[in-house]
Amino acid sequence: MVHKIVWSALAVKTYIKNIEYLEKEWSENEVINFIYAVQRKLFSISLQPRSGFITNKRNNIRKTIINKRIVLIYRHKPLKKEIELVRFFNTYQRPLD
Repeated sequence: MVHKIVWSALAVKTYIKNIEYLEKEWSENEVINFIYAVQRKLFSISLQPRSGFITNKRNNIRKTIINKRIVLIYRHKPLKKEIELVRFFNTYQRPLD
């Protein structure tokens, strides 16, 4: 069963910040690779939402690796058949970015 992907405001903000960071620090090719990696990962977790590593069992919070620098944190809502994207975390940036 395919789950609907819902973007939180923070997920949108951190996704854009990661693209901006990649544009500034890396090549255009890295930006394109990141966008495609996110699309592939979203497709994958929409089919298998429990595939990510569980980080908070009570709230169904999971994380999955987009690439070696960026982790996607998401919430699985099985009753609604939804995946809520919480944030994209870049391990190279400061935590408060």
